[in-house]
Amino acid sequence: MKRLVVTIALALGAASAYAEPPTTHEILYNRPSGFWTSNRPAVGGAYRYRLLGLGVAIAIGMGWFTWRIVKKHARQ
Repeated sequence: MKRLVVTIALALGAASAYAEPPTTHEILYNRPSGFWTSNRPAVGGAYRYRLLGLGVAIAIGMGWFTWRIVKKHARQ
């Protein structure tokens, strides 16, 4: 069962690696810049550090979780 799941995950990952990026982007000029509201760049990189902080927090949380799982299973 594990082999099947890993095989499917690898197949989907390989398939998405060959996907073509979109050739055009619709730029929404009449909406304010924002993470969910528009694809226009935020003035002065307003979301840059918030998103960086969110990414770092998620990475630390996943690292801690992985460390705990490995530590727990290493004892057995």
